[in-house]
Amino acid sequence: MPSTLRLSLSASAALVAWLASSAAPASAKPCVQFDASWNLYAFGGTEDVSLGQNTTWGSPTASPLTTTGRPPWTGNNTQCFLSQYNNAMYVLNADASNPSDIYVFNFDAKSWSKQATSSAPDLSTGTSILDHDTNVFFTLPSGSSASLYQLDFGTITNAASSSAAAWEAVSATSFQQGGQGAVLAEASNHITFFNVPNNPAGSANMFVVHYSYFQPEAVAYKTVNNAAANFPTQHGKAIGVPTTDNSAGDVMVFVPDDFSNSYVVTHWTSPSTAGQTSDAPAGIADYINSTQTFSAPTSHDTDSSYAASDSAMVQIDSTGALYYVTGAFGNGWQVPSGLSWQKLGYTLAGVTSTGSSNSSSTSSSTAASSSATASRSGAASSGAAAASSSAASKTSSAGASAGSAAASASASAKTGGALRSLNGLEVTLVSVALSCFGLALVF
Repeated sequence: MPSTLRLSLSASAALVAWLASSAAPASAKPCVQFDASWNLYAFGGTEDVSLGQNTTWGSPTASPLTTTGRPPWTGNNTQCFLSQYNNAMYVLNADASNPSDIYVFNFDAKSWSKQATSSAPDLSTGTSILDHDTNVFFTLPSGSSASLYQLDFGTITNAASSSAAAWEAVSATSFQQGGQGAVLAEASNHITFFNVPNNPAGSANMFVVHYSYFQPEAVAYKTVNNAAANFPTQHGKAIGVPTTDNSAGDVMVFVPDDFSNSYVVTHWTSPSTAGQTSDAPAGIADYINSTQTFSAPTSHDTDSSYAASDSAMVQIDSTGALYYVTGAFGNGWQVPSGLSWQKLGYTLAGVTSTGSSNSSSTSSSTAASSSATASRSGAASSGAAAASSSAASKTSSAGASAGSAAASASASAKTGGALRSLNGLEVTLVSVALSCFGLALVF
């Protein structure tokens, strides 16, 4: 092959790569989170922003946050957690190149820091929770033989330390996971595991954090307050709902991949006596181990992320569109009827859909919808479940300290995504440009 032709092909290939990298939008995994004063933040796009209180969300003023030290938001399983005691946000799996690093955002100082960890499990699969009282992470990667892990952030609070924090294996689970893995959330310092195979609808396994113990049998939840149904045994997303007084929350919201409903799941157990419920707070007795429902989120996107304040819930989908519902919590554990999702008057720019299973919005509460693909997985399976496994206590109580965190993201460009995004006239122009470029080098 003539050297001039080889040069032209090499130069053309280089131009293709350059065009792809410069034309591709950011490939980010966005998330939303609240600070301890219930201001909303959105992360993972071209910039990270503060969106204020829920009274402004119809037409919010988006205030950009610092880009110094922000994560690249390239992980495929990013999760953001509020440490309410410390007014900080912790971000897991935000950097695909360094998946064990955890980013800390101080909401008070509006600053980022990065915490190194060691002996980390696979954070690219499964889900995690942050225990409210101890500031300890618990993570369960997907896989039938996966064990529960923990990471103590009790001394890290709202800024990273100079030494690596070590993950520890806690215990094998009392159940086997299915293909997509269990979905974790926390209420009353108990980790609830949704999507455990063979559990009937409305049943979930539990791990008691303060005793480091898997309960031997799945817990059955009753439906109350005219719930449309009980939560299905399938994959989805789950979050804990924080409280106004910064005590351990008793409420979780589970959004299954079929978007049948938003399931509000309540659990309470005495923090001092395992399994004791006789001294429950006033008004919660009828709601212990119960399920209520309200409408499914607006965007039927399984790549959505969620956050809750003491009264509101927010969804951000994989296109950066935001939706919210207010008044869902803080009503003496009763979920009001007729709740509807609304479109938040801001879309996080620079976010591209991951293209994994999701579908377009079908909610009638808003005219706004988010486009996505139509395949979703997960079907409810019936049966009985659970065996038992206790573990040595590994958690340590962390004192409450004031501080802060919140966060977000620059993202890497993807060559394939950029080329796919070029179409029609753009492709023609690029092809002509490449041809001319090659001919110029030949001659």
